[in-house]
Amino acid sequence: MAALKSEWVPVILTKEIIEQKMELKKILLKYGVKDPEEIEEKIERGELPEHPTYEDFLSALALKNNIDEMKKLVGKLIEEI
Repeated sequence: MAALKSEWVPVILTKEIIEQKMELKKILLKYGVKDPEEIEEKIERGELPEHPTYEDFLSALALKNNIDEMKKLVGKLIEEI
């Protein structure tokens, strides 16, 4: 039974990746950029206001990092199955 539960972990993580990617996409579309770093660059150039844009930048960056880490974890877990 434990093995069956562990086989669901990649599925659950994949679902979470999809949800976080959708949230990241919403933030990126809001600012018309392709990655979080572009938001920061636009703030630095004065093209976007610092507040609340910087908070969105931090959220987008965290989402991107979470997605990358979960992808690595899913890959490792699938190899173990």
